[in-house]
Amino acid sequence: MIKLMHVIYGLNTGGAETLVKDYALKIDKSKFDLTILCLTKKNSPYDLLLKDRNINVIYVSDYQKYINKKGVLFSLFNSIQRYFLVRKFIHKIRPDIIHSHLQINPYIKFSKPVKGTKLFYTIHSDPERYWPNKKGKDYKVTNYLVKKYNMRFICLHEEMIKKVNEMFGVNNSLILNNGIDFNRFDEKNVKDKSIIKNNLNIPQDSFVIGHVGRFIYEKNHTFLIDIFSQIYSKNKKAYLLMIGDGNKKDEIISKIESLHLEKRCLILSKRSDIPDLLKIMDCFVFPSIIEGLPVTLIEAQKMKLPCFVSDSISKYVTISNLITWLSLSESDEKWANMILDYKTPDIVKLNDKDWDINNVIKRLENIYFGNL
Repeated sequence: MIKLMHVIYGLNTGGAETLVKDYALKIDKSKFDLTILCLTKKNSPYDLLLKDRNINVIYVSDYQKYINKKGVLFSLFNSIQRYFLVRKFIHKIRPDIIHSHLQINPYIKFSKPVKGTKLFYTIHSDPERYWPNKKGKDYKVTNYLVKKYNMRFICLHEEMIKKVNEMFGVNNSLILNNGIDFNRFDEKNVKDKSIIKNNLNIPQDSFVIGHVGRFIYEKNHTFLIDIFSQIYSKNKKAYLLMIGDGNKKDEIISKIESLHLEKRCLILSKRSDIPDLLKIMDCFVFPSIIEGLPVTLIEAQKMKLPCFVSDSISKYVTISNLITWLSLSESDEKWANMILDYKTPDIVKLNDKDWDINNVIKRLENIYFGNL
């Protein structure tokens, strides 16, 4: 049996974290002895689910005595100790394969995995965002792992592969879609729309504009609020539902309050019922400044939602005729009018087989076995 370890910062509801959770649930346990190694347990809604399925999850923070202590010295101690604990667990488990996510590679380098360990690294966003101008500590560390361990990159689309191959002088990068468990989005597994609205105190006759994503600069919530303000000025039944958390959340709440829209906006965090929440949306608005390949857009299309998307996002996210591309240079009023004037196609065309988690897992297992 192959010992496999996924290494990630934590298991919140972000795209990369959800993907690791789905990989863990779906991968063939008769072939792979799986461990998930996380730096922190903070905001981990998947913890109980994974433990109920007997999946070994290790949180480094559980082994840090002073993790909740405040102060510069405690912070420095915890930061250093984290590196040694990651190394301890990697050498204790001795995985045959380490698959890392997000900017976790400095910990992998410090751990010095044993010779012959296969390394894979999934890039969840634009490589130029990770490694601008091929500079910085993370670029140097990642480049070291490529040279020393022949670490292979797993990318989300062809454009990403071209950038990565040029950055690191490699030609063995792979494409693997972020798989989705479409069974969760099946109509029979989703609650009735009226019940969901009642539970959230959203008026039944509301025109619900939806968004799923962390409250960070790149997601462009400020512009989203401007768009909604324009929509509400023309349709008093409009309602904005945002699912996510992040360091810009308080700033966005303040903006909502300054526009006196707090009674028409709802923010939900740490949710695992995304299909139910998508069910009550009338459209999905996604004005991100930069993205990798957002799974939430695939999920929204699967739920047959009209999607209004910034043209800065990769066109590889298109799996239906439900996407309307708009430039961020267009005014908030232009976005609002496009949303309000939209007519849903009579026939919704979906091409989602390459995103089915079951197909993705088969390809991932072939990658691990060296067949791709």
